[in-house]
Amino acid sequence: MKVGYYPGCSLHKVAKEYNKSIYKVAETLDIELEELKDWNCCGALEVQAVKPLAADGIVARNLAIAEKQKFKELVAVCPACSYKLISTNHKMVEDKDRAEKINSLLNTPYTPDSVKSMHMLQLLRDKIGIEKIKNRMVPGNPLEGKKGVAYYGCFCTRPGDILQFEDPDNPTFMEDLIEAVGAEPQYFPMKTKCCGATQLLVAKSTVETLTGNIIVNAKEAGADFIVVACQMCALALDGQQKQAIKRVGGGNFTIPVLYFSQVLGIGMGLSYKSLGLGSNYISPKKLLKPVKT
Repeated sequence: MKVGYYPGCSLHKVAKEYNKSIYKVAETLDIELEELKDWNCCGALEVQAVKPLAADGIVARNLAIAEKQKFKELVAVCPACSYKLISTNHKMVEDKDRAEKINSLLNTPYTPDSVKSMHMLQLLRDKIGIEKIKNRMVPGNPLEGKKGVAYYGCFCTRPGDILQFEDPDNPTFMEDLIEAVGAEPQYFPMKTKCCGATQLLVAKSTVETLTGNIIVNAKEAGADFIVVACQMCALALDGQQKQAIKRVGGGNFTIPVLYFSQVLGIGMGLSYKSLGLGSNYISPKKLLKPVKT
């Protein structure tokens, strides 16, 4: 199946390993991702707080590009990007006056509801299905028998009425993916708590405290690894892990943090290099048995 792909700014910069592993897993599952031509930054949440109409306009431009390229479905892997795409379309469907104002900013107008946007997790769940994913797993892969926790963060499934994906307080699909690779998902009560990653530049100590508590809780849950679906969450839990654990007095340990796409790729027998695993801050080498290079 062929779908439009909106990478967003982070996937080409600080989260290249996420982008890399997404493409490899998609290929293995017979998904052809075609990147939007001439896409622009979605503005995340910052532009919305300052210039709401302009914020909607820059997102609608991407939707208009997807419509022009005749994509019925548009996938993003950044929760903020997918939320912006989904919510802007929702606004334009619900409010015709708002839609006209937004389209007045564009050279090419967007037809509300002509493109269905979603996070890659939703595409995997609804269009591919867990059984096909399980069928792509390699017996005896390095994660079999290991224990993992799924960390969704605060934005992957919220707001629930707009995203309409998973239970915003108790999502379960990443646990299904952990189980699909032969690992054991663990009960993790902090899986939807905020890590505070967007505040790293202005409130680092607060972010370290939030993140440290999440990581220590994962350790207490018996986790060998943590699975994420957000590059900002990875930046906090992986990139700031040592400082965060120290901040909360959690002891001397580390836990590998893997994108869900890296987890699936490991289960599929894809190479360490092709999944960008060498770019993870906390090396997963001790977690994994030797894999192809």
